[in-house]
This record gives sequence, C-alpha cells and structure tokens, in this order.
Amino acid sequence: MSRQPLPLIIQFAIALQLMACSESKPVDKRAQLAGMYRLYISENQDSNGVWHPDPWTKGGDGYIVYDGLGHMAVHITRAGYHDFQWLPEEQSLRDEFINRRLDSMSVEELKTAVRAFASSYVYAGNYTIEDSIDVVKHERISTSLHAPPGSTVRRSFVFSGDTIILQVLDGNRRLKWIRQP
Repeated sequence: MSRQPLPLIIQFAIALQLMACSESKPVDKRAQLAGMYRLYISENQDSNGVWHPDPWTKGGDGYIVYDGLGHMAVHITRAGYHDFQWLPEEQSLRDEFINRRLDSMSVEELKTAVRAFASSYVYAGNYTIEDSIDVVKHERISTSLHAPPGSTVRRSFVFSGDTIILQVLDGNRRLKWIRQP
C-alpha cells in the first residue's frame, strides 16, 4: 500500500503549529517580579539628571516582597532604627507596659522615640502590573504612613540581572533592589 502525500491544507496547518511552538512566549511579568528583594540604594535625581544617594535611606535597610499572586509588602528603615531600645515584643503589645514606658520618658526620650518610629516606612497591599508600560501599581491595604488604606502608588520597573529598579512616575526618585535567594 503506497502512502499518499498529506493534503496541502493539512501540511499548512502543521507548519503553522510548528512555527507557533518556536515563537517566544510573552514574559509573565508577575512571575518575573515574584520574590524578595533587599534595598541596595535609593537615589534622587538632580536638575542635571545626575543620580545621588538619598540621605533618608543611607545606612538603613529595606525589603520588598512580591508573592507572584498579586500581594506585596515593603519595609524601609533609616540608619539606627534597629538600635532603638523600646520594649520586649510581648510588652510592646500590651497597653499597660506601653503607657508605663511613655509616662516615664522625658521629653527628649519621647522625641527620640517618635523619630525612631517615624523612620519606619512600611505598607502591605495588592499589586497589579500594567504590562504595556512596565508599571507596577501598589494598592495599600495597611500602612504606617498617613495615607488612607486603598491609596495607590505606581512605579515603573526595569530588571537588570538580579536587580529591579523601581522609579517614582513623574518624579526624581528610584530604588534599586537586589533579589534575595
């Protein structure tokens, strides 16, 4: 029994299928963004376009996490934040210990405490990605800032190896984060 050649339409369909398999698939930016990153540097751009380290974060620490499912959290602290002596964890969750500590503090000690607590920038929320312009939008659910829950921030993002650079839109500030293992 001799084999008949495949009809032209079937050959064409097979060729299209093979070409489709060899084409590169679009990058899933949510999956690409997923992970934990440590703050490497925060920079501000001057009027000449030159980037300079931001003094607010100099010597501080920070982490940002994207879970790949649409949830994120960020925490940035200034230098010396972790050195501040407050209360042990269990006591810091009970009003009687907090009130006793506050009532015993001098005005200068209270100012030091406010400075320490104010130097912690933290929020958690949901995120979405605007693929066409490489922008990630954070919708805050909980925040230490005086910003209402549900407020949003948008950041452009670009990857450079294991580093992600988030930049304030229409601003002069960027943060470079290094992916953690």
